[in-house]
Amino acid sequence: MSIPELKKIPTSIKHVSVWLLYCTFVFVIYRFTDPEVTFLKVVLSTLPFTVTFYIIIYCLGLYGTKGVVWGIATFIIIFIVMGSLGFGYWYFLMPSFGIKLYKTADAKYFYQEAILGYIKYFAFAALYFYIRQYVRKEKYVHRLEEEKLQLEKQKIQNELENATLRQLDLKTQQEKLQYEYAFLRAQINPHFLHNTLNVLFSQALNVSQTLADNILKLSSIMRYSLENLEHINGRVLVEEEMKQLCTLIDINNLRFGNSRIIIYNVEGNIDGQTVPPLSLITIVENAFKYGDLKDASNPLEILVRLKPNEVYFYCKNKKNKNFAHMSSFNIGIANLAKRLNASYKNNHEIKVRNEDESYIFELRVKSE
Repeated sequence: MSIPELKKIPTSIKHVSVWLLYCTFVFVIYRFTDPEVTFLKVVLSTLPFTVTFYIIIYCLGLYGTKGVVWGIATFIIIFIVMGSLGFGYWYFLMPSFGIKLYKTADAKYFYQEAILGYIKYFAFAALYFYIRQYVRKEKYVHRLEEEKLQLEKQKIQNELENATLRQLDLKTQQEKLQYEYAFLRAQINPHFLHNTLNVLFSQALNVSQTLADNILKLSSIMRYSLENLEHINGRVLVEEEMKQLCTLIDINNLRFGNSRIIIYNVEGNIDGQTVPPLSLITIVENAFKYGDLKDASNPLEILVRLKPNEVYFYCKNKKNKNFAHMSSFNIGIANLAKRLNASYKNNHEIKVRNEDESYIFELRVKSE
């Protein structure tokens, strides 16, 4: 019989089988010295000690909660009680069934045998109890180790799954940003192209150096918008962005014959600061498109303040009542906010004030 099959056998059957084997062994030993001994007599003589064996095991289980003194007292009490019951068992109960083990009623002789038997079975019970406790403890520790190992495996699996999900999420965000960049580029470039081509058309009637200069400006800003939107880290030097911002202002001045009022100031020194590509251009281009810049008392105000590792941008324009709903502008700001989150995380700040007469945009970007 295999070990797994043995484990399926009820504990009570296992105990009965062991006691029967023990009685068989004792019977064989006694048979050599006493031919009159019977197997039943051996079983009956073992029965009181068997009961004592399980009582001792039960009491040993109480030592941990009741204390050593109680355990010693229990040891003595069990001996007295079981000894008295054993005396009655052998001298009064068994003789009524015609079975006699002791031929004398001498209590001294009986208790001498009882003490030796009690000590022997107490040793058996203690050995069995502590071996069982050790095995249970080992099983418990093994089970805890397995559960800990399973938890660690599950934790690692969860971390791997979370890492995979984060990677997929990052990839999705990157792809989304690429689509949004393409959308933003589609918004800006056709608008520049449409407005500037009208100017070039009028100037082409009388070919001049100015026409050539404007074509170069258009080429520069178109190339900038196409190249820098593909930056992997989503950053460009603020010097490049400001250069194209000046080009944008020149183009719009050209469109309206310098009739629009623009105040553009730069404070501080350029020192390797960075911003998202087309970030400043997007805001100013929308101010040209949606703002009212013909009021000399409310000019378009543009300020770029440069500090070490920091860029502050300010843009204020008077509202054009014909463009009450600037949905395209809002899309551009939302797009810019997402690009800032992707490239600068918590190192940026956007403030928008939509006042009754004017629209104010502020951006602060800190380079790491």
